[in-house]
Amino acid sequence: MKSTNNSSAEPTLLFIPDISGFTKFVHETEISHSEHIIKELLETLIDANEMDLQVSEVEGDAILFYRKGKKPTAAETLAQVQRMYIKFHTCLRTYESQRICQCGACANSDGLSLKFIIHYGNISINQVKTQSKLFGSDLIVAHRLMKNDVPLKEYVLITDQLIDACASWVEIDQVAWAAPNHGNGHYDFGDIKYCYLPLAPLESHIPQPSIEDYATDSNMRQILSVESVITAPIELVFDVVSDVNAKHLWVLNVKGSDKTNGKIVKNGSTHRCIMNEDENDPFFTSHSFEISKDLIIWIDTNHTHEANMVVTLRRIGNRLTRTNLTVLKKINPLKKILFNLFMKKGFVQFYDTSLKKLNVYCQDLQKKGLKHSSGILLEPAGKPVA
Repeated sequence: MKSTNNSSAEPTLLFIPDISGFTKFVHETEISHSEHIIKELLETLIDANEMDLQVSEVEGDAILFYRKGKKPTAAETLAQVQRMYIKFHTCLRTYESQRICQCGACANSDGLSLKFIIHYGNISINQVKTQSKLFGSDLIVAHRLMKNDVPLKEYVLITDQLIDACASWVEIDQVAWAAPNHGNGHYDFGDIKYCYLPLAPLESHIPQPSIEDYATDSNMRQILSVESVITAPIELVFDVVSDVNAKHLWVLNVKGSDKTNGKIVKNGSTHRCIMNEDENDPFFTSHSFEISKDLIIWIDTNHTHEANMVVTLRRIGNRLTRTNLTVLKKINPLKKILFNLFMKKGFVQFYDTSLKKLNVYCQDLQKKGLKHSSGILLEPAGKPVA
């Protein structure tokens, strides 16, 4: 493969946040959800970048950041670590407070941890086909340091090579949240001295997730209700209907969804159903989930039209689910009369046809022996829901 050296080696900051803790995956659903969670966390770390770091590449559960030019100070380096750590764990806490899925990946996401490897050395950038790649012995040093003898779950490790290279680097214990410890790594290329700090003292800075108020307006009244029996288990029907990324598979005239706040369904999932491909398309939040073995209820709030749809799934057999869509809206008596006269029939037909599409989709999945891609697990293995 042809490569070109675009630059000679230059002093470069290497900054690597590394996620660890996802090891117990046995089901396909769990693997899929772990990928979604890791992706969201990696994007959170990238969005928390305030040091003008450049992303070289994403390496599994880690991000290789780098910065040429201006040497970092101890204060800005530790401030960046603190910002990423807090954003990372805020994301996890929010997810844990809102999650519905009980698969191993989702249930154990709060066990994820974060560590940082920060090094400084001579790095060159080579062009390999269309990709820019970092090269140099100091890059190898940084990667090897990800395996070390630091006896902490979460920490930041900073090599002496960075400290010695930066004349403006003050004593780290003057700006750090804890006294630094010192270590010495033994590798095939020689010894690397470093200091490391625990991240645990930063835990008190992680905000508790805010509780969203999704209370239904007491002035809302039922304007229509449509019901149908879907020939599929309640778990499959829930998986399809609750998936904010899959409305186009069964809701009539919907072409897709965008502006979603995550691939995994949770209490507070939001999306915009694309019907006319403009900003007037309805924007929804799914919330107030109540889940038991034979009955599942939740609400989709339509912010565009200030209406709620109550979705009720009831198990009536091993492969039969009674599905009810009830629309509530704040509407005065005159408008309700006009709605009943001129619009209700069309809306009822719209939802009835959508439920028929839902039945066809679920039956087709079962015939092919497939599951819906969302893969929401309503109960842990071996533990029935209440």
